[in-house]
Amino acid sequence: MTAQSQSSWVQAYRLPLVFLLLCIVWVGVTFSGVLDGFDRAGVLAFRADSAGADPVGPLWVEKAVLGLTHVGDTITLIILSVGTIGWLMVRKQRSAALYLLVMAGGSFLLSAILKAVFGRARPDIVEHVVHASSASFPSGHTLRSAAVFLSLLMLARLYSASLRGRTLVIGVSLLFIGIGLSRIYLGVHWPSDVIFGWLVAGFWVSLWSPKLQKSMS
Repeated sequence: MTAQSQSSWVQAYRLPLVFLLLCIVWVGVTFSGVLDGFDRAGVLAFRADSAGADPVGPLWVEKAVLGLTHVGDTITLIILSVGTIGWLMVRKQRSAALYLLVMAGGSFLLSAILKAVFGRARPDIVEHVVHASSASFPSGHTLRSAAVFLSLLMLARLYSASLRGRTLVIGVSLLFIGIGLSRIYLGVHWPSDVIFGWLVAGFWVSLWSPKLQKSMS
């Protein structure tokens, strides 16, 4: 590898390496117990009573949060991903379709693998507003929604110059951040689960984004 190609490789993969390092550090501090107080306080912050049965806010807030969390459901993300991949195939942009499949679909596989590896129990200090049976770390809703929406955002920005403004970036960011926070509000995830989901999504999307960008050029 020449010095020029090595420099180009470092430039392309610097961001995923940073995210990977952050993921490793976050796993270490989470399972060392350092974040136990943070996690407990984060979950209880969304409860109006000491027993942890009643989420904060009126009923319409709870319903709004439930609606938001459903945007990150598996079926919603699959429909969005498959629809976009199909659109790319119709436009004969097969390479872009393949990389979007890897970026979006790979997040589902990553979520399942990491949950199996860590096997962390879900919060037991509050009542769960929704049913959740899989392991807690990372938050699958958070990881998958962040990966899918970031991938679609990147594709949109590559496809059209008119979609490169801050409004779309802010909107998409608030959407997947809100989905992550909704999992804490509903009592089915610790805050550290959600943060790890964002970090893993950042790693995965940044790892493949240079390939997606090249396929669209």
